[in-house]
Amino acid sequence: ARAERAMLQAEGLRHGDLLQGAFADTYANLTRKTLLLLRWAAARCPAVPFLLKADDDVFVNLPVLTNYLASLRHPRRLYLGRVHWWVQPQRDPRDRHHVPVT
Repeated sequence: ARAERAMLQAEGLRHGDLLQGAFADTYANLTRKTLLLLRWAAARCPAVPFLLKADDDVFVNLPVLTNYLASLRHPRRLYLGRVHWWVQPQRDPRDRHHVPVT
């Protein structure tokens, strides 16, 4: 763990491309990770018109996406992604998508 931290610190100093939060990088903390990204972007990049968050197992068709975004006239509040409507939270703590009652 110590060697890994040292390598991450060296990477951050070399390229300035790391954003870390004070929590474990787990599926359960995905919301925290997303909020950290959004807070950082709002504070450091307030003028950017778009922000892309994608996992390493997702294919992003950049030509199609950029053409679509360029065609929008006034994209004030835009979310592109998957929204789960009318889905009950998973309360089984053994499930990957577990959401505690708290």
